[in-house]
Amino acid sequence: MNDLAQTLSTRDVSDTESDTESDTASESFDVAIIGGGGAAEALVAALESSGRRVLVVEQNRVGGDCPFVACMPSKAMLHDAEVSTSWRRAVLRRDEIVDHLDDRQHADQVEREATRLVRGHAQLIDEHTIDVDGSIYRTDHLVLATGSASVIPPIDGLGDLGEHRWTSDDALTTDERPVRLMIIGGGPIGCELAHLFAGFDTEVHLIDEADRAFPDLPEEIGHIVDDGLRSAGVRVYRGRSAVRFEHRGGNVKITLDNDAAVVTDRVLVATGRAPDLAGIGIETLGLDPTAPLPVDDAGRVDCPGSVWAIGDVAGKGQYTHLANHQAEVVADHLVGEGKRRFDDVVVPACIFTRPPVMIVGPTPADLVARGADVIWVQAKLSETARWTTDALGDGVLTIAVDRTTRCVVAAHGVGARFDELAAALITAIDGRVTVDRLAMSMWPFPTVGDILGPIYRRALDALDE
Repeated sequence: MNDLAQTLSTRDVSDTESDTESDTASESFDVAIIGGGGAAEALVAALESSGRRVLVVEQNRVGGDCPFVACMPSKAMLHDAEVSTSWRRAVLRRDEIVDHLDDRQHADQVEREATRLVRGHAQLIDEHTIDVDGSIYRTDHLVLATGSASVIPPIDGLGDLGEHRWTSDDALTTDERPVRLMIIGGGPIGCELAHLFAGFDTEVHLIDEADRAFPDLPEEIGHIVDDGLRSAGVRVYRGRSAVRFEHRGGNVKITLDNDAAVVTDRVLVATGRAPDLAGIGIETLGLDPTAPLPVDDAGRVDCPGSVWAIGDVAGKGQYTHLANHQAEVVADHLVGEGKRRFDDVVVPACIFTRPPVMIVGPTPADLVARGADVIWVQAKLSETARWTTDALGDGVLTIAVDRTTRCVVAAHGVGARFDELAAALITAIDGRVTVDRLAMSMWPFPTVGDILGPIYRRALDALDE
């Protein structure tokens, strides 16, 4: 048990209460979590057997975005679009999957033994004191898990569109299927939703300032993603931006930076999300709610007291699995040995375009910035027999191998079923298995995974040149 956990274990609640004698009505907790989304749920689960008193404060839905307005509904509707389900049936199934936006099941899971769920707006008085709609709570350790919010860029007229302007939350809760839809932003959310609505016969336009999809990844990946969008019927405007939005009767006119104009029924803003720290009083901790939190790789925030951050608000990435991992790391520092770190495992991500994108580990630019001495090798999906039998379309896998350790450190690709292929690359990287050993492995035939054989042998040859 580390020093922090020992302090928590031997804490005397009456001592904490005596620190605020003027607040005789306050309740005291070992750990208080502001935000009740997926990161908070994971931290509650990790602390459950520790015997600590935990407070969770949430003013909106317990469970966060993923189960209600993000991962789960989007993947359900992408599936239904692909198998030609009707829009009406897809919406009905989506609403069943998200429990009609009812968070009671998540709230029940959070309210475990020694956990108190309080619904309301949290306002920090100091690093140990929280005001929730007039009720005062004291805590030894404060965890920020307030998530993120959609970024609305300051483009002329965009703020005046009212119900004609959507965020991804709106797009994944609406019953309406627009005839024409403009998506602003060609990142993961924009590309996935473009496929989703195009799959239900909406005329989709997607505009993005980047010259190709996901420009931080190897070039071939972006081109294959854009080809997939166009094959789905999406009208893609790369290297362009919207400069003005205007109401046109019941529609919206969007003027582009080349003076071209597009008229659609709805505008979906998918220009990214930012940590949501507004209105909780982190200024009392000497922090700026508009700036990134100063969070180290253990999850600790550089400010007075024992303050921690997990999930989107930590600014390290916006994935449910990453939030869950960060919760486990912070729990280790609160009640365990204090050895875990945010970066002690590789970070994977999948983008559910058609075909799907797989990202495991740092980007090429990240590796250059770190001064990593690596070799890059590539294999194409067409090198597998399954590409032939199933007519799988274009696909490419690229891996980086450290010259010194001879281990894979990153893998990026796009291709049919690559979202499932990611697990094998995660295991190789986290297991620090050399390509010498990986090249000896046997892969079942005929599968998409058979692409790993040639790429590992290619890496071995490159290292031995």
